Amino acid sequence: MSMMDNEMQFDYYLYGKKLSEASRKSIIKQVNAFNQWIEAESIPDITEVSYNDIMAYVKHCSSSGNAQKTIAIKLTFLNHYFMWLVKEGEIPDNPVSNIHIKGIQRKHLCHSLKKEELDKLYHEFNPAGAAGIRNKVMLGLIVYQALRVEELTSLTLKSLQLREGKIRIEAGRKTNGRTLTLESHQVVDLLEYISNARKELLELTGKETEQLFTSSGTGDKLLNTLQYILAQLKKQNTDVKDWKQLRASVITYWIAIYGLRKAQYLAGHRFISSTEEYQQQDLDELQGDIDRFHPL
Repeated sequence: MSMMDNEMQFDYYLYGKKLSEASRKSIIKQVNAFNQWIEAESIPDITEVSYNDIMAYVKHCSSSGNAQKTIAIKLTFLNHYFMWLVKEGEIPDNPVSNIHIKGIQRKHLCHSLKKEELDKLYHEFNPAGAAGIRNKVMLGLIVYQALRVEELTSLTLKSLQLREGKIRIEAGRKTNGRTLTLESHQVVDLLEYISNARKELLELTGKETEQLFTSSGTGDKLLNTLQYILAQLKKQNTDVKDWKQLRASVITYWIAIYGLRKAQYLAGHRFISSTEEYQQQDLDELQGDIDRFHPL
């Protein structure tokens, strides 16, 4: 296979991952730069690259003045390529997968709400009218399935598998697709919403749409609706900050109950390192409790 054909097939693979054109170009540019380094190091082919070769490349980047964060981004780009090579059967293992760059400051997540607090938010949320029922169903999909706002607003009627008590989340630019189990009371609420409340909202606004959730006004956006729901939640619990905090709280709970790998699937994370950040937050909070209540 020529280098150009190889690049085109890899680009098609990245396209299937829902990556933007700009992202794909950046990744391919980095792979080409890595290939140039391989040639300079007299490594016969990229399929011959080992873990030690990757570590040598990291050292090369560091000595060239690259910051730790820049090196981590380069490895993330290379990870895409080696994952593709594994998928194509060109190599048995990904030499980048277990390499983590030290010294990179992780983002600090907001205080996690406990499972009981999330349940309370949902059960004490009192819906009023058709819009209220819609709002509670949307809230449920965040506090039980940890959907991102973008995923929530992209749902359609075809996303639901109510006979099986499940919902299908399609892959997005930042997340993998997955099928998630609904709580029994969510199925009841969804049936009520679809049978009555949603129809009422569509008649009220004169809309025709396959989207699962629709606004109460003439527009298609749900930003005002989500802001209203969040304001109500903050009245219920002053520890509530934003939607990202609620999603993080659910993911932290999943890690504790199911472990990292299943939590990664449920959250739709493409890389296990994304899930590990929530585990790190949990450990930080545990250490904080130890420092406060059990000082050494």
